[in-house]
Formats: sequence, C-alpha cells, structure tokens
Amino acid sequence: DLKLDHNHFATMPSSIEDLSNPLHARNVFFRVNQTLWSVTNQTPSQKLHPDHVTVENGLLYQRVLRETDQFSVEITSFVPSRNVLAELHKVVFKNTSKASQLVKPVIGVPLFSRSADNLRDHRHVTSLLNRVIIENEGIVNRPTLSFDERGHQENHLAYGVFARSNRHSKITGFWPRLDQFVGQGADLFYPDAAVKDLSSPNQPGDVVEGYEAIGGLAFDEIELAPNAQITLLFGILLGEESSELSKIFASIDVSVYDEWLEETKAYWKKKFSTAFVTIGDQAMTGWYRAVGTQPLIRRVYGNSFLPHHDYGRGGRGWRDLWQDSLALILKSPLDVRENIVNYFKGVRIDGSNATIIGDKPGEFVADRNKIVRVWSDHGAWPFLTTHFYIKRTGDLSILLEEQGYFQDKFTHYTKRVDPLYVQNGSVDLNSAKGVYQGTLLEHILVQNLTAYYNVGDHGNIRIEDADWNDGFDMAAKSGETVAFTHLYIGNLKGLIQLLHALRNSGRTHIKVFEEFQLLMNKQVHGPLSPQKKREKLLHYFDTVAKGISGETIEILIEGLIKDLEVKIESMESHLNQNEWMTKGEDGCFNGYYDNDGQRVCTLEGPVRLTLTGQVFPLMAKNVPSSRLQQLAQTTKKYLYSDTYHSYHLNTRFGENKMNLGRFMGFAYGHKENGAFFSHMTIMYAYSLFENGLVKEASEILDEYIPVLLDIQRSKILPGIPEYIDPEGRGLYHFLTGSASWVVITLVEQLFGIHMEEGKIFFQPKLSAHHFAQGEATCPVVLVDKEILVRYLNPDKLEYADYEIVSMNKNSELMPTKHGRYQLSREDVVEGDEITLVLGRKQ
Repeated sequence: DLKLDHNHFATMPSSIEDLSNPLHARNVFFRVNQTLWSVTNQTPSQKLHPDHVTVENGLLYQRVLRETDQFSVEITSFVPSRNVLAELHKVVFKNTSKASQLVKPVIGVPLFSRSADNLRDHRHVTSLLNRVIIENEGIVNRPTLSFDERGHQENHLAYGVFARSNRHSKITGFWPRLDQFVGQGADLFYPDAAVKDLSSPNQPGDVVEGYEAIGGLAFDEIELAPNAQITLLFGILLGEESSELSKIFASIDVSVYDEWLEETKAYWKKKFSTAFVTIGDQAMTGWYRAVGTQPLIRRVYGNSFLPHHDYGRGGRGWRDLWQDSLALILKSPLDVRENIVNYFKGVRIDGSNATIIGDKPGEFVADRNKIVRVWSDHGAWPFLTTHFYIKRTGDLSILLEEQGYFQDKFTHYTKRVDPLYVQNGSVDLNSAKGVYQGTLLEHILVQNLTAYYNVGDHGNIRIEDADWNDGFDMAAKSGETVAFTHLYIGNLKGLIQLLHALRNSGRTHIKVFEEFQLLMNKQVHGPLSPQKKREKLLHYFDTVAKGISGETIEILIEGLIKDLEVKIESMESHLNQNEWMTKGEDGCFNGYYDNDGQRVCTLEGPVRLTLTGQVFPLMAKNVPSSRLQQLAQTTKKYLYSDTYHSYHLNTRFGENKMNLGRFMGFAYGHKENGAFFSHMTIMYAYSLFENGLVKEASEILDEYIPVLLDIQRSKILPGIPEYIDPEGRGLYHFLTGSASWVVITLVEQLFGIHMEEGKIFFQPKLSAHHFAQGEATCPVVLVDKEILVRYLNPDKLEYADYEIVSMNKNSELMPTKHGRYQLSREDVVEGDEITLVLGRKQ
C-alpha cells in the first residue's frame, strides 16, 4: 500500500493475505483484440494461459516483465528520492506478434484516501467525505475531513492518480467512482470500464462527491502494428491541492522519469553500507547488498507499514531505533551522532523509557496503544549502540553530551502513577531548580544500574512485561530473564572500558544528579541478596518519583569502576554457577524463569532450551573458554535443523500453561515459538565469531544464506526475513533487526574490519569461497572518510591457513604499527583503496 502514516493511506491498507488477493491493487488493463489482460494477472484469459514473468529487484526500484505469445508489458516502478510525494510507473506495451492489434489501455487505482482505522470503522461514512476532482491528466480526491480516532479534523491532503500515453493525445475516459468503474455485479479484476466500450461519465472540471474513489483513466482503442509499442506514464501523487499535483505530473515526461530513476538509484546506492561489497559469487554478493537496504527501509517504514505489519499502529519502536542505528553507524557514523543524542531523551529518570519515537527529533510517546509497559531488555540497547559508535569513531565526547529525560505521569518502572502530575502527555524532566539535563553517560548508567537491581528471587533481572522476545509477556510477577541478565553484565564490562578511556584522557570525575548515588553500593565488598537489591531499587524509585533536587555531585571515576567491578564479579559468578546446566556431555545456560518462579530450561527429561539463552552469554563474553565448545555443540544438538540449516528459537515447550507468554499459544515452528528466527541466528553467528569459534560461526552463514537465496524454498526476494516457517517460507521480510546484524557480522567479523577508538584493525575470517577471482571487497567509513578495503587471496587459502602478509594504499606499501596491520584517520583520504594480501601462515 501507499501512505504517509497511519491516518493517511492513499491506497487500501494491506496485510499478508492481501498479497495473494490483490483486489485493490494498482492496476493497468489492456484490452487486446477484445480480450482483457491486466498487470495483476487476474483476468480469466491469464488464469487459463499464465504470463511468463521476470522480476528485476534493484536498490529500491522494481521492474516486472510479463510476456505472452502476442505481446509483452514491462512495468518499472519507483519512488523518487526527490522531495516529492509520488510513486511513479512506466508501462511499456509491445506488440510482439506478426499482426496488428487493437489495444485499449485503462488504468484503475482505487483511492482509499483516509486512515487505516476506517478500513472497518466508519468505512461508508468516511466515503461521504470524498470530494473527487477531474483534471485533464488525472483524478484527485481531497476529502473534506479526516475522520479517525483523533476526532474530526479538516483534511489538508489530496490523493491523485495521473497518466499520460505517447500514443494518445489525451485521456478520454474519466472514472472517479469505484462503483461506476467496476459496474453492477462485476469486480475490480474484470471491471466494466476496461471490458466494455462505455462512455465516460465525467469530464475535466467535474467534482464528484460522496462515493468511494478510484483513479480510473481510459485511453481510446488504437491499432498497434507489429513491434510497435505504447508507453504509459502513470503516478500516484500526494500533496495539498489538486492543482499542485497536476503541476507536478505535468513536469514529468519519459526523459524526466528516466532521469529521476537513475538519480534515485544513485541516491540509494550511496546510502547503503553494503552497496559496493563483493563477496563470493554474484548471487551472494547481491544478497549482501540487498540486506544492506533493509535497516534503512525499516527506518523509513517502522514496524507497521509493510505487508507483514503485526506490530501495532505505527511508529518506530525503542529497540528498533537502536538496533537499526548499528548498521547506519557503519555507513555514516557522524551523521548518526545527533540521532543518538536525541534518542536518549526517551529515557525516564527511573531507568525505563518511552517505547515509541515521535515525528520530531527528541519527541517520544509512552506507547502506541496507550498500554504503558516496560520491556526488560530496553535499557540494554542504548549502551550497545553508543559503545559501537564510540568504537567506530573514537568520539568519547558523546558520553559527556547533555540531554533531558522523558517525564510523564508514570513512575517506578511504570508501575505507579504520580497523583500530582497535571501535564497532558509528556514533558522534560523538571527538578527543584528547573528543567534537568544530564550526560549521556549518566543516562546509560541509570538504565543499566536500575536493571541490575531489578531482580527476581533467583537473582536474575525480572522479565517485566517481556524482553527481546515480545512473546514472553505473561511472567511479569515472578519471571526472570537470565539471557538479558548476561547482556546487562556485558554492558557493565563495556562501561568500565569507556570509564578507563575517559580516565586516560585526563578526567578524574564525572558529574551526576545527587540522587544517583543511591544506585551505588556504599560497601563495595560482597554481593547483595535479591531482596536487598529490590529494597535499594525501591528506595531509589521512591526518591526520584518525588522529584529530583537538580543538584549535581562529582563522583570519582576510579570509585565508579570499582563499584561496577564488584557488581560484575558477583553476577557473573552467579550466572556461571547457578544458571549453567549440564547432563553428560551436554552443557548450556538456562534462559528464563516463568511466572511461577520455575526454571524454564532443562536438560532433564524432555529437553527445553532457548537460543537466546546461549547467544547473550556469548555476546557478553560471560562464557569461560572451557565451556565454549560444549555450549556450541549442545545448542546445535537440540536447536539446529538439518533441513533448513538454521536454529530454532526454542525447543518445543509443550502445553501452554499461561505462565510465560503468548508465544506458547502459537503453533510450534512459527514466530516466537520455535521458528527459525533470523535475528537470533545471526546474532549467534556473530557471537561465536567474537568468542573465537570461527568454524562454527562460518557454518551458520554458509548454510543459512543459500536457503534464503533459493527462491523456490524461501519464496521471497533476496534479503533476510524475520523468520522462516516450518515449510521454509520467509516471513516479515523487512520487519527484522537481523539485517543490521548481518551487516555488522559481514564487516566486523567476516571482513574483520574492527575498530577501537576510531582506528581500524584487520582480522579477516573469510573462507576461500568468499573470494570471487581471488578478491573480496568491502567499503568502510573511517570516522568520516569512506575507503574501500580489498582482500586478495591468490592461493585460495582457507581461514585457518592464511594471514595478512602485506597492506597497500593505492599501490603504496603500508608498514605495520606495533606489529599489527592498522590504519588511523590520518592515514587515509576519501576514496582510498586499501589492499591486503593474504598468504600462507608461517
């Protein structure tokens, strides 16, 4: 479908089932010698004699070629990268027969022109608001009101369908009413306006009120000689006025269309970090390039505006915001800096956060459905992304940038409401001294330390209303997420690294609001019991809920490091002693506790295991080296599928006891209940690489990617879906954070282009098959300069057999530094090509 947001859909809102039932699709009909044919392949003749179809899927454009034994039709579609609200199509009909043909073109695009809520709510009543204007080259609907959950508002948006033909001087049939275009008793697949020789009910200048609208545009029937063709340009345009849309379309001819298409291709190619990757054969290279588009597409569309949109009403979610930024950091880190600073404004002073990002920078909403909740993993992602940014740029100063806090009526991790809060919605956090702002480092500490104290009776972080797996949403009372306890401890380790870096830069203290010291341990010797941790957290919640003073204090960095070290030591010891499970040769981590306080995972009896429970210990580097192989072998034994070469998210847990989450009600193998979940599979591969299990990590990518590339099995265009179902079909093609992790794994692990403090270190983990003609390339941004990294493997060596033997910059030999191949910002200029030659290990 085509839309601006939840309340402004130009075409009918569509979900997964509509893809195979395109009744309200954009359609172009050609009546050829009195037989109807359409680009949606739904006419009776096409059902009997299907077209031969070729699809070309490029960087945000699409070309479809449909061929019959009498003619061909090529449709090229794209949305211009220019600041114009348009979707443009070029349709070329060619007579490929040896005889002349009588051809009549008709365009039919139903115009929904209102909120997705009106699909069922006031569907007919809202059609009474339609005011359809006939223009010389199109039809425009500008409803009088926007009638949705926001109330009755004056509408300021026009929705138009325009067309032009190189073989016709003008449009001769205008059909603004859906019922008249279809005809009594007919349908949109075989409408009267396209089938019959009907006279047009309207002419330019007419206004039609109060009916369902369609952009129905007909051209006269003409005789087309063999090899001759008709070129149609048509577009769906949005703007404020009918005249504005007419003016825009009038400026677009075939040459302008072609110019804008090439301009759009170039625009997106510059945007995607993987656009110039070459890795392995052509298909694999194309796949990695396609995956590179997905984080940016989700950034544009959010979670709710693509066919698989089962995540609510719109907007971008908190977790998506931070994970999608990971891939964007690889392409243009300095451009992401401002976004990161703005995003921290969504953090509450109690460590929770708004869940939805508004339309403006720094604008946040508690929840899209007005059901305010806390996900236990939300506090972990901001640090992960900020740390990644700092490693790629060396920009420690971002930690000291100041930002406000999100404040609304909810306190105590949204469990209580402030009775004195009188604002409508949210405002900046106020203190006794006025609006308060703290450093990003302070925000990070608040989120991670409140999580550290928010533990259940078994000593792990409480699951709250869900964690990363939204399906674990029925264990808020007594549930615990062992998986994300690992990740938070990993964050504390990363924080210590950054605090050391700040100290090494000359700082001895950091500034925090005075109430922050309630989150530090007065006694840094010995762990606190779960009960004592909860009491400490409640005291902090009670204190900040009353309002902070606005006074700040300076705390010694060295003291904070010691405090964090004690926290890490006690929790890491707890996790490895109490949550590691063994039986015979098997060994792995428990992932969760349910709402009855019972351990979810077990190696006894029917094995119950989660992939998440193994990924995050690895990612946090919490797994002792002696256990790494055992964990990997056990995970593969119980979760790996030889059929689809991927990992189940969990084993079959059995009956739905209503004490863990809605996922238990899903059919096993679908969605969060045991599906082959790409996100966690790729994060698992990344984490295995990080822990030195290169062979095991490489096998995951080498076996899973071909499954996705096999279109007869995955039934999707190239890219990575959220998951594949038990029959191997890819689902939720763009609604997935796995694309960001694919790109990160590609750059940081396979190509081994690793950064610390803005310096590049090269540690490739490529296999022999990743080299096309002995070469693999990857673009990378070194702070603000894009360079191309090229690995040469002339002897086709495998990872275990090679090492870097030389490095060149534009054919100039570069020396090693401290015995390592590395580059700093000063070593390169924009556009440099860095070539590293791999030779046999000595």
